[in-house]
Amino acid sequence: MQQLSKALNTFQFYIALAVVLASAANTIALECYVCSYTLSQSDATCLTNATAGRAINCSMKYCLTVRQEMIHNANKVNSFLRDCQDKPLMLNGVQTGPSYRTYYRSCQQNLCNGHNGRVYNTSGNIAAGGGGGGGVSGAVASGNHNAIIAGKSGSPKARTSLRVCWLLLMSLLVTVISVECMR
Repeated sequence: MQQLSKALNTFQFYIALAVVLASAANTIALECYVCSYTLSQSDATCLTNATAGRAINCSMKYCLTVRQEMIHNANKVNSFLRDCQDKPLMLNGVQTGPSYRTYYRSCQQNLCNGHNGRVYNTSGNIAAGGGGGGGVSGAVASGNHNAIIAGKSGSPKARTSLRVCWLLLMSLLVTVISVECMR
C-alpha cells in the first residue's frame, strides 16, 4: 500500500511537470498580425488598425509588413500585407520603381508588425542588412494574401513540441510507476 501511495505522489509530480512543459511548448511560436489589403477593397482595417485584425502563432522567423504606395500620390496605398515568413524578400528597406514605392519591414518580436509599414520598427530588432533580391512586383506576389483562416490556432512546431513532451513524459511516468510497483 505504501508503494502505491509513493507511486501516486510521483505521478502527481510528473503531471505537474507535464503542465509546465505544455505551457512552455505552447509559447515557442512568434505571434504576428496577419492580414492583407488592396486598393480595390473597401475595408482598409488591415492598413489602419492591426489590432482589429487577427494575430496568429507564426512558426516562421519573421513578422513583416509590406506597404506599396503610388509614387505620384503617397497617400494612396496600392497594397498592404502583414504576414509571417521565414525568408522575407527584403528584411528592412525601400524599393522605388516607376509607379510604386514599396516599404519592407521585418521584425522578430511578438506582434511587432502592428505599425503603418513606413517606418522601421526598432522594437522588433533583427540583424541589420537586406534580405533577398527581388523587384517591386514580387512584393505583392509574396506572402499569403489569404492567411486569415477561421479556427487556425497554434503553430505546427509548437503542437509538435507539445506532443513530443507528452510522449516523453508519459514514457517516463510508466517507467517510474513500474519501478515503484516492483519494489
